[in-house]
Amino acid sequence: MENVSNQSIWGDEGFSAILSMKSLPEIIKIISRDTSPPLWNIFEHLVFQTLGTDEIYIRGLAFTFFLGAVFFTYKIGSFLFNKRTGFLAAILTFLNPFFFSYAFEGRMYSILALGVTSSMYFFLKKMWKSYVLATLWALYSHHFAFFALFVQGIWFLYDFLFGEKKVAQKMFKAFLTIGVAYTPWLLPLYRQTKMVGGGFWLGKPDSKNFIGLVFDYLATGIRSSIKLPFIDIKISILALLLVFISLLIKNWFENYKKTFFLLSWFLIPIIATWTISQYFQSIFFNRYLLYSIPAGMLLLVSNRQKASNIVFAFLIIIFAIVDYNYFTHPDKLPFKEYASFIKQNKREGDFLINWNSKSHHLWETKYYGIPAPIYISEGAGNLPFFVGTALMEEKDIIRKIPDSAKRVGVITSGPIDEISLPGYTEVEVKTFERLKFILYEKG
Repeated sequence: MENVSNQSIWGDEGFSAILSMKSLPEIIKIISRDTSPPLWNIFEHLVFQTLGTDEIYIRGLAFTFFLGAVFFTYKIGSFLFNKRTGFLAAILTFLNPFFFSYAFEGRMYSILALGVTSSMYFFLKKMWKSYVLATLWALYSHHFAFFALFVQGIWFLYDFLFGEKKVAQKMFKAFLTIGVAYTPWLLPLYRQTKMVGGGFWLGKPDSKNFIGLVFDYLATGIRSSIKLPFIDIKISILALLLVFISLLIKNWFENYKKTFFLLSWFLIPIIATWTISQYFQSIFFNRYLLYSIPAGMLLLVSNRQKASNIVFAFLIIIFAIVDYNYFTHPDKLPFKEYASFIKQNKREGDFLINWNSKSHHLWETKYYGIPAPIYISEGAGNLPFFVGTALMEEKDIIRKIPDSAKRVGVITSGPIDEISLPGYTEVEVKTFERLKFILYEKG
């Protein structure tokens, strides 16, 4: 049965998979010209070398890192409060709809979450050697780990000014060690920052985007259509109401310093990226900051009143229903089925292309073994860097259909009426949800 763990990959996952199939030196070289650090691709490469390249292995790797993040959420809750709080926080983190939706994503999001949660745990425990390793793990997973490091820097200043000076000194040495160990990636980071600063695909967020992201992280991360019987209200909205109730009756003044630490971990990365996006280049994007979710769940369950246990019981049930529905109803485009159809119906001499619509499907077609370069009409501009140009080869882009091509198969998920192939006539259309395969014949 197809589910989220074995569903078709999509474009960004395909990019990562194709990159991870290369040698480690090539991975480092290519990704340094893209927009992220290399740790996910290194691990994915090792999985490909030992287990294979099937979707189940890609998603299994992501899920393993996801479980690691849940484990460290438990450890943080147990350390700051008690094991019961840690266990409840871990359950809610595991079931959190937004976090769960990226538990199987073949990208760097779960490995980033593991890096940040483990870094926060070792930071709190003052286990500096482990802290250095965990923080480097996070930084080499995704650049947005810097915002978590910024939170820790604020607490370093607090300890330096008002706390124990010896602890602050050890903390500072740990920061220095991290800086030295991150030095090899400073030049790629500078280049990647310059690329993003020159223009990115994200739009400028407004206050609704900010509030929406917070709500998604707390409860509504999966837009479930399931409604309560006899009441015209979606269960995801009910979950959010339960979250508000738990926050309202929470004892905010008990263990206030610990509460403020969790609040800073949850909110500061969100506020920082939203603010940067207002005045500089927009970088505000929900999946880049999902490592804040464990803090949100810890915040919910800590210093709770007895009455809130009933609230959390209902919240766990709702989260589980939403997650189960998501897990059993894959939402990625059915590229496996689509690719199988193309392979079965392709004739010798047929020429296949990826139509350059709002998005192309070069990486999916490469992953599923379909040779189909991106077609860009003559006179059109070059592709922007954020569609994966660092990994593209010369043969991956064409500007002219070969004269010998009697039939051309077009791969797209965009509108059919935007396709223009002078000299060719549309003869067949096959659709797979939003995916379309349009066959054209010359003349």
